[in-house]
Amino acid sequence: MTGAESGITASVGLTVYGPEVARSGLTASLDNFIQLKSGLKIDERSFSIHGRNSIEQFYSLTKSTSGTHWPIVVDLFDMRPVCVTIWKGHDALHLLQDLKGNSHPAKAAAGTVRSLFYCDNAASNLIHVSDSAEIMEAELAILRSRSSREMDTVWSSLDCGRVTHSSLRILLEILGEQLLPTLFNGDALANVRFCANRARLLAARSTLLGSVEQYLAGQSEGLDELLEHAGMLSGWDRLILSAGLLAMPAWQYHLAAQPAIHQMDHYGPYRV
Repeated sequence: MTGAESGITASVGLTVYGPEVARSGLTASLDNFIQLKSGLKIDERSFSIHGRNSIEQFYSLTKSTSGTHWPIVVDLFDMRPVCVTIWKGHDALHLLQDLKGNSHPAKAAAGTVRSLFYCDNAASNLIHVSDSAEIMEAELAILRSRSSREMDTVWSSLDCGRVTHSSLRILLEILGEQLLPTLFNGDALANVRFCANRARLLAARSTLLGSVEQYLAGQSEGLDELLEHAGMLSGWDRLILSAGLLAMPAWQYHLAAQPAIHQMDHYGPYRV
């Protein structure tokens, strides 16, 4: 049965917010962003909890279970809630696809979700959008089989009051910089450039500059030394730092290709 035959058409689109959206307190911000940019309305909302098998099943639909970041994706979603939203409006699915942005924030077009909101790695990149109406139907079947009615109140309680999905923000916290969520309209490249330069400045005041440079170059030795320095660090933060390590080679390429024009010091309409 095709998506059209089952009543799923391009006027309906599916988004799935990852658990990092709850932890970083971004649900309302993403909702507002999508509504403002697309004119779509929320038609249905529910919450599901993935297990390792359901994650594999879900991403196998789009053949997305390979690559070095896949084990991190599994750990990110395993037994954590996701926010499932059906959006309604003209050409909904295509509009959501355009707003999502590339899986790797370094390649995300300006003005997309993954070019904003402090995205800096391909694992905790906030949002999933179905590739087609047919795939959306299969995805919804998996998500509904894992639906949890108690999660609506739990979801909002997971807000940590900090940006927990950005590997570079966590790096700055390890180096002693406590950056609160703020209003920012800069893109992902500006965010990475700012954080990398700030991390180098902070590390130069200690013995960690070499470790930071290794981490920013995508070398695991740097991550190992930073984790040893951090001591008591949550499993979540360790996971996001590992995701960031895999993202660094792409960022180094884009940073070299596009010299800095301005620093990330201006603010805009979205709370991130």
